[in-house]
Amino acid sequence: MRKKVLLFILVLVMLSILPLIFAAQENIDDAYACLNDKITERTCDSLSVTEKIFSSLAVKECSSELREISKDGECWPEEDCNIKKTAQAVLALETAAARDWLLGQKGNPSEVIWYLQIETSLESTCTIAYDGNDYSIDIDEDKKIDSSAGSCLSLSSSNYWLEIGSDCYEEEFEISCDENFITNLLFKSDTSSTIHVSEKTSSVTGGGTTAEEVNSFCFMEEDACDYEGSLWAALALNSMEEEISSYIPYLITMADTNQKYSPEIFLYALTGYEDFHYDILSKQASNGYWSISGDKYYDTALALYPFMYSEPFTEKEEAMMWLLEEQEEDGCWNSESILDTAFILHSIWPKEDVLVGETCSDEGYFCMSSASCDDSGGNILDYSCSTYYVCCDTEEIQETCSDAGGKICTIGEECTGNTLDALDTVRCCFEECEELEPENQCESVEGGVCEPAECGEGYERDYDYDCDYYGDVCCMEADKPGINPLFWILIILVVLVALGIIFREKLKSFWFRMKSNFRKSPPPKRSLRSGLPSISSNQMRRRVMPRRVMPLEHRPAPRPTPKHAPKKHARGHSELDEVLKKLKEMGK
Repeated sequence: MRKKVLLFILVLVMLSILPLIFAAQENIDDAYACLNDKITERTCDSLSVTEKIFSSLAVKECSSELREISKDGECWPEEDCNIKKTAQAVLALETAAARDWLLGQKGNPSEVIWYLQIETSLESTCTIAYDGNDYSIDIDEDKKIDSSAGSCLSLSSSNYWLEIGSDCYEEEFEISCDENFITNLLFKSDTSSTIHVSEKTSSVTGGGTTAEEVNSFCFMEEDACDYEGSLWAALALNSMEEEISSYIPYLITMADTNQKYSPEIFLYALTGYEDFHYDILSKQASNGYWSISGDKYYDTALALYPFMYSEPFTEKEEAMMWLLEEQEEDGCWNSESILDTAFILHSIWPKEDVLVGETCSDEGYFCMSSASCDDSGGNILDYSCSTYYVCCDTEEIQETCSDAGGKICTIGEECTGNTLDALDTVRCCFEECEELEPENQCESVEGGVCEPAECGEGYERDYDYDCDYYGDVCCMEADKPGINPLFWILIILVVLVALGIIFREKLKSFWFRMKSNFRKSPPPKRSLRSGLPSISSNQMRRRVMPRRVMPLEHRPAPRPTPKHAPKKHARGHSELDEVLKKLKEMGK
């Protein structure tokens, strides 16, 4: 019997889950239908430039109308070309003319300060050559530089680096030292003290030569860098396989002062750096959405843009569930905005049939960012992927942390060096794991530790305390590392339904007895046959008076009843007796 009940419960659980899966797909189909209906209802000609762009991205509608409102097919909108809208149009249409227009808008950002770093193992004399001249400097044992090197290289305030003049960013500096040395470039914002290190580092033996050159650009409007436009332009050029490394320093340096544009989303898509990945997830609200600009639908679609082809992970699943709950009856999100629905579908539930040409997956290859393809050692192929993704002939590297030569720091430990994403962890350490000092609000509480992105086994997230490291979450020891309470509620409901089906006859009888014993007496009703009121036995006990017995001698003699006369009173009394008898039985 027990096995049958368990089997019945499992069947009910499966039957309850399957409709959810089919319902989700039905909701997405409804969303696509709603978007097409909205576009048809309003017509492409009446849509804004941005609505045309995202309608083209999501369902390939309004593409021809989008081309018509460009300025000579090069930039958008026709009357006032700007970088952001042109870059978005490039993502939708992939036009070479618009790509070339974007490249023509690049310039040197004045907000970024650059330094030349020369580090030697011993005291050393170095020569720096540029613009046809040689300049000699000495580096002391404490790594400090003794003097400037011409008009382009002046001593920084700490004397550890040489600051590069803004008029010399196109100069190439050749460095040679008499001891082993390394050179690289550093950069920072003119309003921040945070120093960033460029990717390229050169190391040679004494007597050798290295070359360093500032290679930094932004996209400019009205002689000033346009940060938001530069984010979208770098993304668009990357989608057309243009080299975009020279735009990264500016985008990274100015990110802190431009948080309203969610720069970490673009930077993760362009570089694949895991720190940006953590920054994205750390801004997700507990309900599953993102809200940076104030439009939760647009911001959530933008946050998940770099994960378009990623298998659903926890944060993505939470966002998808929130969106399905927020979906309106007609299938759209925020029905007043075609943009929101189009961007959500394009970013989170894209359809490959809107892509032009042979698709990457149809050919058995893999869509990913160009940075991921390079890291995997693959080659970029000429097959279609959505927007800024490229088609790679090699699957993205997915190794466990140990296979990659790293280690997973346990709860309460911190990696002393670089970390990377691995198959079994989001932060694989390639240096040492050191015990974490409880210097922040979270770890000042007993049992509290800060973890990247999510808590480990035996811990649960505490939203009342903060961590020092941006992107970490506060984790507290769980009282019971048990199963989600919603699971138990579902099991209890399933068991109750099963018991109700098995014992339905007994429940029916019990319910009838309950109704009989506890319902209120209805008001007296007239009997159709006797004309007497129908009353309860209790009422009868209160209302029936003791009959008065008359002496026999005073009783009148009974009259003879005619043979065919109706027996009204006899019938009336017999019916009353029958009613009283039934009422007494019900009152027992």
